[in-house]
Amino acid sequence: MKAWLPCPHAADYPLDDAQVRAQWARLHALDAEPLPKSDAALHAWTLFHSGQFEAAETAGVEAGWAGMGAANRATAAYAELIEPHETARMDLYRRIHARASLHALLRPGDASAWYWLGYALARYAQGIHVARALAQGLGAQVRAALETALALAPRHAFAHATLGTFQAEAIDKVGPLVATMTYGARADTAMKHLREAQRLAPDSAAVMLDLAGALVMLEGEARLEEATRLQEQAAQVQARDAAERLWVELARTSLSL
Repeated sequence: MKAWLPCPHAADYPLDDAQVRAQWARLHALDAEPLPKSDAALHAWTLFHSGQFEAAETAGVEAGWAGMGAANRATAAYAELIEPHETARMDLYRRIHARASLHALLRPGDASAWYWLGYALARYAQGIHVARALAQGLGAQVRAALETALALAPRHAFAHATLGTFQAEAIDKVGPLVATMTYGARADTAMKHLREAQRLAPDSAAVMLDLAGALVMLEGEARLEEATRLQEQAAQVQARDAAERLWVELARTSLSL
């Protein structure tokens, strides 16, 4: 794969390891990631928060299992928020899936492994169309991985948001009856997970945008005003790092369309 495109906001977040360590709880309100004991893993996270995503992936992989969360989050941020080509994005999601599958197999008590396994499957399912993914049984795999992550880390806001969003998309694409029968997706369950993500990370632009999208998918124009208000709030967030800045800019772009 060719070199990754640079994050346009990397220069605005020149963090070092000491700063990341001191701000750890604030920077990781979304993923319930424990502070690494490994200096190499901590540095991989510093590269991620600074917007040096390709370097963060490399450093995270080199740090071993302790750095796999940083590697996967950097890959996901690049794929979802920067990479312009669908084929390349799908390749990146497969890369996350391969790492997370082995991670979950070897360290089944690590919530991060299960989250990234569910995340990668969910994004792959979106790429091939959710209805087709459900027919292939991927929906049950997404649900199982994310529910395992939440059983291990109930405060994992990203896992709540990803599970809620995937359920909302399943309902939107195949209808509530089929989504419930084939996947167990229900609108009230989807919203419960998204509201919990919002409670755990009330100032997260990513969660605000996920919730806004789910409201429109599940209830249409009736919730458009609330969805727009969430987008406006996301556009005003003071980003904690370069990755969140990308979510803020995404919100601002969506409002200008």
